[in-house]
Amino acid sequence: MKIKSPYRIDPHQKVRFNAIKSNDSGTYRDADEANVDLDRHRETLSELQELLTAEAKRALLVVLQGMDTAGKDGTIQHIFTGVNPQACNVA
Repeated sequence: MKIKSPYRIDPHQKVRFNAIKSNDSGTYRDADEANVDLDRHRETLSELQELLTAEAKRALLVVLQGMDTAGKDGTIQHIFTGVNPQACNVA
């Protein structure tokens, strides 16, 4: 599966955090519009996690960088609601 996203970082690609807007809302105008896609993406995450777990050869690394009170915990809770926590490691 090829994932196309302006936020995807390819392996060995240099990351310049100052070039990424922290308040970017993409193409969404409001929360209701975003929630439709959020539900769909949660379902996809759940399906992909099942495949990754079954294969047991690959992993996914998600890095959230931010200062204290930047909202990392809320982001994790919001995005990964549909993910099985038994197959996750958090550090």
